[in-house]
Amino acid sequence: MPNIQKYDANFTAGGIFFNEFSNLKPYLLEEDFEEIIKNDIEENKILAITTLSARKRIVSEIIRRHKVMSLNFWRFFQDLNELESKLALLFVCLKTYPIVFDLHFQVTVQKQKLGLLLTEYDVQMRLDELASTSVDVESWSETTIKKINTQYRKAIKDAGLFHKETLRQPINVNQTFWVYFKENDDMWFLDACFI
Repeated sequence: MPNIQKYDANFTAGGIFFNEFSNLKPYLLEEDFEEIIKNDIEENKILAITTLSARKRIVSEIIRRHKVMSLNFWRFFQDLNELESKLALLFVCLKTYPIVFDLHFQVTVQKQKLGLLLTEYDVQMRLDELASTSVDVESWSETTIKKINTQYRKAIKDAGLFHKETLRQPINVNQTFWVYFKENDDMWFLDACFI
């Protein structure tokens, strides 16, 4: 039976965007956030991304991620430290990109439960499997598939869940951080972080 899940490759625009979202913190709760960030494509005063083409692509994905999350989430995000911010941004990616959610739960969480390492090959195997059941993934070039693989592993590394093929719980995270996810019916994110 064909997989009806819709996958897109937009995650290749670049990981969790920690620096970009950190620069945007003062604006995330603004009603005209989208307008502010679109203006920065030309001005480049907030994002500090070198090339115009990269700014356009990244701004488009930031707007997409911003829309997926509630204002309540962005309020919560305001007071997070660096490690917690990175974990929260991984949460945003898991909610925004079905491909990231799939790789995380079908490969990474399974590997961690079994106490196994996570390799580039493991992620590649899942992408190959998806290519045989999803017309979306099947249409991606080898370069795109490789980039998704690389960006995904970089995202979980940036979030503190992955180091040299070893999967691990995030360390030094305040217990109050997890309360947000428990209170907002997102307990699955604790599983995603091996908690």
